Amino acid sequence: MGGCFSKPKPVEVKVEVVLPEKEREKEEMSPNGKASPLAYKANGTTRLYHHEERPIVLNPYTNPKDMVEASVCHVKDLENGQMREVDLGCGKALLIKQNGDFYAMGHKCPHYGAPLVKGVLSKGRVRCPWHGACFNIATGDIEDFPGLDGLPKFQVKIEKERVYIRASKQALQSQRRTKVMAKCIALSNYSTAITNVLIIGAGPAGLVCAETLRQEGFSDRIVMCTSEKYLPYDRSKLSKSMDSQAEQIFLRSKEFFHTYDIEMLTETQVVGMDSKNKRVVFKDGFRMEYNKLLIATGSTPKTLKCKGKELDNVFTIRTPEDANRVVKLASSKNAVIVGASFLGMEVAAYLCEKAHSVSVVELENIPFKKFLGEKVGLAIMKVIR
Repeated sequence: MGGCFSKPKPVEVKVEVVLPEKEREKEEMSPNGKASPLAYKANGTTRLYHHEERPIVLNPYTNPKDMVEASVCHVKDLENGQMREVDLGCGKALLIKQNGDFYAMGHKCPHYGAPLVKGVLSKGRVRCPWHGACFNIATGDIEDFPGLDGLPKFQVKIEKERVYIRASKQALQSQRRTKVMAKCIALSNYSTAITNVLIIGAGPAGLVCAETLRQEGFSDRIVMCTSEKYLPYDRSKLSKSMDSQAEQIFLRSKEFFHTYDIEMLTETQVVGMDSKNKRVVFKDGFRMEYNKLLIATGSTPKTLKCKGKELDNVFTIRTPEDANRVVKLASSKNAVIVGASFLGMEVAAYLCEKAHSVSVVELENIPFKKFLGEKVGLAIMKVIR
């Protein structure tokens, strides 16, 4: 695909069409499998229409058969500022007492499953003990990252000095809650190919932007584009689980993007931008106009500047293929890691049981000294030696 689009004459009659699911899927996909601008053609003329209606479920946990209620403790069992994991028989919840009030929500961080009871409670928020994600105890909403989902919130009542929690069995099992999101209902004109919001980059920042727009009721078109061939994935896992396949670390499923009308353009690199005319140019020559643009391309890893950096057995870990290849080549071999950052030390820990030997080269004499202090750095050195 290529070329640009000129502004058409205004269409005098606007029509609203709901396409059957099979027809809609055909319209949404271009011949190369990438998302294409949506349009409906009547008598050879491009008309305007909006996306197929999908019901939005405001509360997915209202089935009476799905609910469980249990007495979990006495009101005096918890002091103000205390948290406790409680068992409802079919799952656990986190019970919190603050300023005399009780709150109950999911007990595991939806990011990596950390036990929130070991986290920090302060000013109406619980902070995850592992990576610092922050959750509002009144709503369960995530207010600081990493992570995308909030926590399910459960009902609490006091009867005869006993604390009761009423919760959904489904929510107790999932331990996560995705906010209600809007769907795309904006009129879209094929001939102008206007993208209301274009996001360049498909990392966590770009994805959070797209999700937040939908959560806040934005119902116009959203397009995300990335030069990689995958949907947004958790790149931080590449150093922790180096033999993972891309599909195993996706931040959201393909169905998620379809459900919330977030269009994904993969293997699509932006090479030019005209901010005055609000237009970007892709490497293959295709041009796309936008109303709002977010550039969230992230950063690139530092590379060696010494002789030999171009050799086949020298890597930076950027993609799943990079991580997979390092594991394969390092098996029963001598591995050398340059840099004792979090990523470097995670790779070292992962390769310890696979490589013949692992050596870490670092300018500082103690890892993490600048960030965690000398005592912690020395303790880490002792563990990995």
